[in-house]
This record gives sequence, structure tokens and C-alpha cells, in this order.
Amino acid sequence: MIRLGIIGTGGMAHHHAREFQKIKGVALTAACDIVPQKVKKFAVEFGIPAVYFDCRDMLAAEELDAVTTVTSDDAHAEVALAVIAKGLPLLSEKPLATNMADARKMATAARKAGVVNMVNFSYRNSSALHAAAKEIRHGRIGRVIHVESSYLQSWLVGRAWGNWRTSSGWLWRLSTKHKSAGVLGDIGCHIYDLTTLMAGDIASIDCRLKTFDKGVRRNRIGEYVLDANDSFVSNVQFAGGALGTVHATRWATGQINSLRCRVYGDEGAIEIDLDRSYGEYRLCQGRKAIDTATWKTVKCPPTPTNYQRFIRAVRTGKGDDNNFANGAKIQAYLAASFLSARKNGPVAVKF
Repeated sequence: MIRLGIIGTGGMAHHHAREFQKIKGVALTAACDIVPQKVKKFAVEFGIPAVYFDCRDMLAAEELDAVTTVTSDDAHAEVALAVIAKGLPLLSEKPLATNMADARKMATAARKAGVVNMVNFSYRNSSALHAAAKEIRHGRIGRVIHVESSYLQSWLVGRAWGNWRTSSGWLWRLSTKHKSAGVLGDIGCHIYDLTTLMAGDIASIDCRLKTFDKGVRRNRIGEYVLDANDSFVSNVQFAGGALGTVHATRWATGQINSLRCRVYGDEGAIEIDLDRSYGEYRLCQGRKAIDTATWKTVKCPPTPTNYQRFIRAVRTGKGDDNNFANGAKIQAYLAASFLSARKNGPVAVKF
């Protein structure tokens, strides 16, 4: 039996709990949150016997086999380092950290401790993403020339997820005072991870950030100053020489939660569109298909979820490439994007 502790019991923690409880041989045995009422309610909902308000107390008192952390972004580093110091496998929510120094520290600590470590980039649950990335790595579309990636949401203009003006769960994402790094930090990490899994490392980034007027008096709602970026566009050069664009926004009317990546090579092209399917990608490959611009749909068998892969890694001691080292690399793309926006020009990515 894998005895699992969970640190942080907000909205995303409920998803973690449900997914882990689906896995045979896993038991949620302890939960921790700095808000007592929140963690007590969470523990009752998921039948968790032990409740803590300080993760250090939980780590000292409980006999755990692994930990999943779903804290606020600014607490990721402190909590992860405490878990690693106990020698426990760890699944951390994205982004890995809020700055490059912490991300490097976390990746180094995990490597030196030799513990299983993963980052919950949730769109890696797509079997199409893994299959398409494998095809590209194996040269199916030849030399990668051009890449186009986007992550489009519409919750600033639509109400499919509720009214952001009346919900703290959305308002904090618009406020740097509340530790938000805007759309770049929130979902930019996802699209950078997805893009580089498909097309390889990015060498340089030329990014522009924008915070648009939201029609709110004094640009403020209660304690929330609405100053975080809500759109970004990055022109990127990949280490392999390809050019590309990576962009995201919360203003994409008609796009509730849409991720897409197109990779064009000199012998073919591959597209994934997670709005269309998690289990299919489109391929244009072969002389006839290229000459006639004919695409075919490739169906992919299911892949284990991040949660299943994490538990498998705990049992075997063997992790995968969705680890803290990769999380630190994604943090480097975010850091380079912010620096580029400040400098109003391209910057080299420093891992």
C-alpha cells in the first residue's frame, strides 16, 4: 500500500485526491493546509484520517511513502525542499517555482537526494501529445522548420467558468499583489512545456506582455489590483534552428480552454489540438500527402495519467522526463519571457 500525503487542499487538490483514489493500492493517509477549516472539510470529504496545519508536523509524524503538493505557487519551493529532505517521492503542482533560483534549488536537491520527482503538467495526460512528440523525435517529419503553439482561454469575456468579477478564485490570477504571474505564469508554463516536448528546447525568446483594460473602476476590485498580464506572444528560436510562435491569452472569445501545437518539418507536419481530442493527432506526411496538402487523423491508445505514472515511479524507483529538471527548464522559459518583455527585445534562455 502506498501511503500518500497531500499538502494544500484547495480546488486542484480535489482533483489530485479523486485521481489518486482511483489507483489500486494507494491510500490518502494525511492532509495538510494552513487554513484549518479547509483541510478539515477536505479530510472528511475524502476520508483522510490525519489532519495537519503545518507540513513539517505532518512530515515528522506520519509514515508516508510519497507526497503530492498542491499549495499556492509561492510555497512550492519551501514545501518541496522539506519533502525532499525527508527522502520522499514528490509530485508538485506547476509551475515548479516562482523564480529561477528556487527552481534550480529544487531540481538540484531532488537529484542529489535521488528521490522520484515529477511536476503536474496536466496536459501530458494526452496520449496524442506523447505519440506526436515521439514521431517528431524519430524524424517522421524530417527537420523541424516552423512551430506554432497557442493556449487560448476566454474567461475574461465569457462566463463558462463563472463570473471572474465576483470570485476570488479567479481574481487572484489577475493581481500581482496576490502572487500571480499572470497568464504567462499560470498557463504559459503549460504551453511552453507542451511545445518543447514536441519541438525541442528553446534557445532564445522575444516576448511581449499585455494587460488590457477590463472596464473596472480604478482597475481594482476590493483587495485585488488587476495588474497581472493577461496576454503574451513570444517569438522563439529553437536550439535546433527552427523558428516559432508561442502565445496565450484569456481574451480568446469562443475558446474556453484550447491548446494547439503545429510542428512543420521539411518532410511533413504534425498537429495536436487538445480541444478536438486528447487521443488523436493529425499528420501530413509522404510525397502525395504533402503535394496535395492531405492530412490524416492518427488515433493513439490511452497513456497513463500523471498520477498513475507518479505511483508507478514510486513503486519502481524510476521516474520519467516530466521531472524537476524539466520543470526548471520551463521556469527558465518564463524567466526569459519576463526579461525579454522588460528589455523589449530578444534574450537567450539560461538554464
